[in-house]
Amino acid sequence: MTKFLFFIHLSTLSLFSQEYYGIMENIGKISENGADIIIYHDNKGVRAYMHIYDNRYDNTSFYLFGRGNKNDKSLQLQSLITSEGVYWDGGIYTLEFLDDRKRVFIDGGRLANPIVLFKNNKDSRRILGEPLKKEDIIVDESAFEVNQGRELKLSEYEKPGFKKQLASLENLIYTKKLSAKAIESFESNPILVATFLFSENGFFSLSTSTLKKYEKNIYKDGNYMIDPNFKGYTYKTCGDDYDPEEDYEGKCKTLNFYRNTSHSGDIVLIEVEIHSTCLDDSCSHEYHQLRLFNNSKVDRNYGGGWHLISHKSGVRCDELRGGGSPPCL
Repeated sequence: MTKFLFFIHLSTLSLFSQEYYGIMENIGKISENGADIIIYHDNKGVRAYMHIYDNRYDNTSFYLFGRGNKNDKSLQLQSLITSEGVYWDGGIYTLEFLDDRKRVFIDGGRLANPIVLFKNNKDSRRILGEPLKKEDIIVDESAFEVNQGRELKLSEYEKPGFKKQLASLENLIYTKKLSAKAIESFESNPILVATFLFSENGFFSLSTSTLKKYEKNIYKDGNYMIDPNFKGYTYKTCGDDYDPEEDYEGKCKTLNFYRNTSHSGDIVLIEVEIHSTCLDDSCSHEYHQLRLFNNSKVDRNYGGGWHLISHKSGVRCDELRGGGSPPCL
């Protein structure tokens, strides 16, 4: 009897960790469309997978993730969207639970119209199949973080050419025009992908021989220390023998490329700092955040390789010279 009760208890916990909603609509003799979503809750936050189905065209999948819990009446979740092997950042999606969680209202920028899905819809589950398991949902773990300090305001980076540059790198890898060692490096190290995107001629990104290992220094509790969460490379456009005191025009630059290793999700966060010579306490530098996803499970002809999910940029004050916000005084 004790074993039986224990089994029921585990099953109840399992049921309360997830919610399924769906809807199907028959729009002709051989045509249906519909959508469903599976929502998982754990002690970290929320992750969900939504599928929009049309047996004529345009099937789209949405990976959703962010902070929240089972008792929230609404959720604001970040998204990664994929269709026909292409991945992109879909922005924020709002999930609002209605009628004591018997329905969920879903709204987001990539939906033509908001949709309402019904809980435990058997027709949806029968036609659309079993929902994705929690461990198969692609997540960006930065979405679960709670900001402890000054929030940095960034904007979308609009300079053209980055995705084209990334496509050219993927083509070099696919056609094996790089050495086997270089291909292995790019496929396993997203920081090198970032160096390729920021190089003017792709030269220094093709080998780590021109890059030096980079460890980020921070000022904490009155001391300088290495932040163990950031690992990467640094590159200087001028040699070590140049005199920064004479570089009045700031022609020499130092580029720091590093990855936030505290995140273990499928999407990696690469940060880039571009420092010019600065001789006073109002120093600032160009700052970039790149989110990259590597779908190694998919054939390269159909969406494999690195995907640039988003690229945001801004200006940061040098943390080792007082920090703060621009103009950094």
